[in-house]
Amino acid sequence: MRPWLLVPVLLAIAPPAYAADQADAGAPAVLHLTQSAERRITRDLLHVDMRAEGKGTDPRAVEAGINRLMAKGLADAKQVPGIEVSNGGYNVYRDNAASDWTGSQSLFLSGTDSGALLALAGTLQADGLVMSNLTYEVAPATVRGAENILTAEALSGLGQRAAAISQQLHLAVLGYRNLTVGNAETQGGPTPRFAAAALATSMPAPVAAAGEGTVRVTVSADVLLGAKKP
Repeated sequence: MRPWLLVPVLLAIAPPAYAADQADAGAPAVLHLTQSAERRITRDLLHVDMRAEGKGTDPRAVEAGINRLMAKGLADAKQVPGIEVSNGGYNVYRDNAASDWTGSQSLFLSGTDSGALLALAGTLQADGLVMSNLTYEVAPATVRGAENILTAEALSGLGQRAAAISQQLHLAVLGYRNLTVGNAETQGGPTPRFAAAALATSMPAPVAAAGEGTVRVTVSADVLLGAKKP
Protein backbone atom coordinates (compact mmCIF):
# COMPACT_ATOMS: atom_id res chain seq x y z
CA MET A 1 0.00 0.00 0.00
CA ARG A 2 2.88 2.39 0.61
CA PRO A 3 3.88 2.84 -3.11
CA TRP A 4 0.33 4.02 -3.88
CA LEU A 5 0.56 6.59 -1.10
CA LEU A 6 3.68 8.16 -2.64
CA VAL A 7 2.11 8.96 -5.99
CA PRO A 8 -0.11 11.87 -4.88
CA VAL A 9 2.83 13.50 -3.10
CA LEU A 10 5.01 13.48 -6.23
CA LEU A 11 2.22 14.94 -8.33
CA ALA A 12 1.74 17.77 -5.87
CA ILE A 13 5.42 18.76 -6.03
CA ALA A 14 5.87 18.56 -9.81
CA PRO A 15 3.55 21.41 -10.97
CA PRO A 16 5.27 24.23 -8.99
CA ALA A 17 8.73 23.19 -10.25
CA TYR A 18 7.45 23.21 -13.83
CA ALA A 19 5.91 26.68 -13.41
CA ALA A 20 9.20 28.10 -12.05
CA ASP A 21 11.08 26.74 -15.07
CA GLN A 22 8.59 28.40 -17.39
CA ALA A 23 8.95 31.79 -15.60
CA ASP A 24 12.75 31.66 -15.84
CA ALA A 25 12.55 30.84 -19.53
CA GLY A 26 10.39 33.89 -20.16
CA ALA A 27 12.44 36.37 -18.09
CA PRO A 28 14.23 39.04 -20.16
CA ALA A 29 18.00 39.06 -20.48
CA VAL A 30 19.65 42.18 -19.06
CA LEU A 31 22.38 43.87 -21.08
CA HIS A 32 24.32 46.72 -19.45
CA LEU A 33 25.58 49.31 -21.93
CA THR A 34 27.63 52.50 -21.59
CA GLN A 35 27.92 54.94 -24.47
CA SER A 36 29.76 58.26 -24.86
CA ALA A 37 29.60 61.10 -27.35
CA GLU A 38 32.35 63.68 -27.62
CA ARG A 39 33.71 66.45 -29.77
CA ARG A 40 36.77 68.63 -29.91
CA ILE A 41 36.11 72.29 -29.07
CA THR A 42 38.51 75.21 -29.09
CA ARG A 43 39.52 76.31 -25.59
CA ASP A 44 38.03 79.75 -25.33
CA LEU A 45 38.69 80.85 -21.73
CA LEU A 46 42.15 82.15 -20.88
CA HIS A 47 43.59 82.23 -17.34
CA VAL A 48 46.67 84.30 -16.51
CA ASP A 49 48.28 84.19 -13.08
CA MET A 50 50.63 87.03 -12.17
CA ARG A 51 52.45 87.83 -8.97
CA ALA A 52 54.15 90.84 -7.38
CA GLU A 53 57.42 89.94 -5.71
CA GLY A 54 59.77 91.67 -3.32
CA LYS A 55 62.97 90.92 -1.44
CA GLY A 56 65.09 92.84 1.08
CA THR A 57 66.38 93.12 4.62
CA ASP A 58 63.45 95.24 5.83
CA PRO A 59 60.11 93.38 5.79
CA ARG A 60 58.11 96.62 5.74
CA ALA A 61 59.99 97.81 2.68
CA VAL A 62 59.34 94.45 1.01
CA GLU A 63 55.62 94.75 1.75
CA ALA A 64 55.50 98.34 0.54
CA GLY A 65 57.07 97.34 -2.77
CA ILE A 66 54.60 94.49 -3.23
CA ASN A 67 51.70 96.81 -2.39
CA ARG A 68 52.81 99.36 -4.99
CA LEU A 69 53.17 96.71 -7.69
CA MET A 70 49.80 95.19 -6.89
CA ALA A 71 48.01 98.56 -6.77
CA LYS A 72 49.39 99.42 -10.22
CA GLY A 73 48.50 95.96 -11.56
CA LEU A 74 44.92 96.14 -10.28
CA ALA A 75 44.48 99.63 -11.70
CA ASP A 76 45.69 98.48 -15.14
CA ALA A 77 43.55 95.33 -15.05
CA LYS A 78 40.37 97.21 -14.19
CA GLN A 79 40.82 99.36 -17.28
CA VAL A 80 40.27 96.33 -19.54
CA PRO A 81 36.56 95.41 -19.92
CA GLY A 82 35.49 91.79 -19.79
CA ILE A 83 38.42 90.64 -17.63
CA GLU A 84 37.72 88.92 -14.31
CA VAL A 85 40.21 90.03 -11.67
CA SER A 86 40.92 88.55 -8.24
CA ASN A 87 43.77 88.45 -5.74
CA GLY A 88 45.51 85.40 -4.34
CA GLY A 89 47.52 84.83 -1.20
CA TYR A 90 49.88 87.41 0.33
CA ASN A 91 53.00 85.93 1.86
CA VAL A 92 56.11 87.48 3.44
CA TYR A 93 58.67 85.28 5.10
CA ARG A 94 62.31 85.10 6.14
CA ASP A 95 64.52 82.18 5.29
CA ASN A 96 66.44 81.05 8.36
CA ALA A 97 69.53 80.54 6.22
CA ALA A 98 69.45 84.09 4.86
CA SER A 99 69.02 87.58 6.22
CA ASP A 100 66.68 88.80 3.49
CA TRP A 101 62.89 88.83 3.64
CA THR A 102 60.95 87.52 0.63
CA GLY A 103 57.33 88.23 -0.22
CA SER A 104 54.76 87.88 -2.98
CA GLN A 105 51.08 88.37 -3.78
CA SER A 106 49.16 86.77 -6.62
CA LEU A 107 46.85 88.37 -9.17
CA PHE A 108 44.48 86.11 -11.13
CA LEU A 109 43.01 87.20 -14.46
CA SER A 110 40.62 85.39 -16.79
CA GLY A 111 38.53 86.20 -19.83
CA THR A 112 37.38 85.02 -23.24
CA ASP A 113 39.01 87.92 -25.10
CA SER A 114 42.45 86.38 -25.26
CA GLY A 115 43.91 89.24 -27.30
CA ALA A 116 42.99 91.84 -24.70
CA LEU A 117 44.12 89.63 -21.83
CA LEU A 118 47.48 88.84 -23.41
CA ALA A 119 48.05 92.54 -24.05
CA LEU A 120 47.21 93.27 -20.41
CA ALA A 121 49.64 90.56 -19.29
CA GLY A 122 52.39 92.27 -21.27
CA THR A 123 51.55 95.59 -19.60
CA LEU A 124 51.68 94.01 -16.16
CA GLN A 125 55.01 92.40 -16.92
CA ALA A 126 56.34 95.81 -17.93
CA ASP A 127 55.03 97.17 -14.61
CA GLY A 128 57.19 94.60 -12.80
CA LEU A 129 54.80 91.72 -12.15
CA VAL A 130 55.93 88.17 -12.94
CA MET A 131 53.85 85.61 -14.82
CA SER A 132 53.25 82.39 -12.88
CA ASN A 133 50.95 80.55 -15.24
CA LEU A 134 49.01 80.88 -18.47
CA THR A 135 46.42 78.29 -19.45
CA TYR A 136 43.39 77.88 -21.69
CA GLU A 137 40.26 75.85 -20.98
CA VAL A 138 36.84 75.36 -22.55
CA ALA A 139 34.54 77.91 -20.93
CA PRO A 140 31.71 76.46 -18.79
CA ALA A 141 29.12 78.22 -20.97
CA THR A 142 30.58 76.54 -24.05
CA VAL A 143 30.47 73.14 -22.33
CA ARG A 144 26.81 73.65 -21.39
CA GLY A 145 26.01 74.71 -24.94
CA ALA A 146 27.30 71.38 -26.28
CA GLU A 147 25.60 69.28 -23.59
CA ASN A 148 22.18 68.72 -25.20
CA ILE A 149 23.67 67.83 -28.59
CA LEU A 150 26.12 65.36 -27.09
CA THR A 151 23.41 63.83 -24.88
CA ALA A 152 21.23 63.16 -27.94
CA GLU A 153 24.19 61.63 -29.78
CA ALA A 154 25.08 59.39 -26.83
CA LEU A 155 21.50 58.16 -26.38
CA SER A 156 21.16 57.50 -30.09
CA GLY A 157 24.42 55.56 -30.07
CA LEU A 158 23.28 53.51 -27.08
CA GLY A 159 20.01 52.63 -28.84
CA GLN A 160 21.80 51.64 -32.06
CA ARG A 161 24.26 49.44 -30.18
CA ALA A 162 21.47 47.76 -28.21
CA ALA A 163 19.60 47.04 -31.45
CA ALA A 164 22.70 45.60 -33.12
CA ILE A 165 23.50 43.32 -30.17
CA SER A 166 19.90 42.11 -29.84
CA GLN A 167 19.83 41.29 -33.55
CA GLN A 168 23.01 39.23 -33.24
CA LEU A 169 21.42 37.31 -30.36
CA HIS A 170 18.15 36.86 -32.30
CA LEU A 171 16.32 38.78 -29.59
CA ALA A 172 14.35 42.02 -29.41
CA VAL A 173 14.81 45.12 -27.24
CA LEU A 174 11.94 45.11 -24.74
CA GLY A 175 12.84 48.29 -22.86
CA TYR A 176 15.35 50.09 -20.67
CA ARG A 177 15.86 50.57 -16.95
CA ASN A 178 18.39 52.27 -14.65
CA LEU A 179 19.11 54.91 -17.29
CA THR A 180 21.88 57.31 -16.24
CA VAL A 181 22.79 60.47 -18.18
CA GLY A 182 25.96 62.27 -17.13
CA ASN A 183 26.69 65.98 -17.42
CA ALA A 184 29.03 67.29 -20.09
CA GLU A 185 32.62 67.41 -18.91
CA THR A 186 35.96 68.32 -20.39
CA GLN A 187 38.60 65.64 -20.67
CA GLY A 188 42.18 66.41 -19.67
CA GLY A 189 43.55 69.55 -18.12
CA PRO A 190 44.43 72.65 -20.11
CA THR A 191 47.95 72.63 -21.49
CA PRO A 192 49.77 75.94 -21.13
CA ARG A 193 51.75 77.00 -24.17
CA PHE A 194 53.24 80.46 -24.00
CA ALA A 195 56.36 82.52 -24.47
CA ALA A 196 57.12 85.68 -22.56
CA ALA A 197 59.99 88.06 -23.19
CA ALA A 198 62.33 89.33 -20.49
CA LEU A 199 61.45 92.54 -18.65
CA ALA A 200 62.08 95.55 -20.83
CA THR A 201 60.89 99.10 -21.25
CA SER A 202 58.70 98.14 -24.21
CA MET A 203 57.39 94.77 -23.07
CA PRO A 204 55.80 92.75 -25.90
CA ALA A 205 52.69 90.81 -24.98
CA PRO A 206 53.10 87.08 -24.35
CA VAL A 207 51.83 84.83 -27.12
CA ALA A 208 49.73 81.71 -26.64
CA ALA A 209 48.00 78.98 -28.66
CA ALA A 210 44.62 77.96 -27.27
CA GLY A 211 44.41 74.43 -28.69
CA GLU A 212 41.33 72.23 -28.31
CA GLY A 213 39.70 70.35 -25.47
CA THR A 214 37.42 67.30 -25.55
CA VAL A 215 33.87 67.72 -24.25
CA ARG A 216 32.13 64.42 -23.46
CA VAL A 217 28.75 63.13 -22.29
CA THR A 218 28.36 59.53 -21.09
CA VAL A 219 25.10 57.59 -20.70
CA SER A 220 24.44 54.08 -19.41
CA ALA A 221 21.41 51.81 -19.08
CA ASP A 222 20.26 48.26 -18.51
CA VAL A 223 18.71 47.02 -21.76
CA LEU A 224 16.04 44.33 -21.46
CA LEU A 225 16.21 41.72 -24.22
CA GLY A 226 13.62 39.03 -24.93
CA ALA A 227 12.19 36.80 -27.61
CA LYS A 228 10.89 38.47 -30.73
CA LYS A 229 7.14 38.65 -31.08
CA PRO A 230 5.76 36.38 -33.81
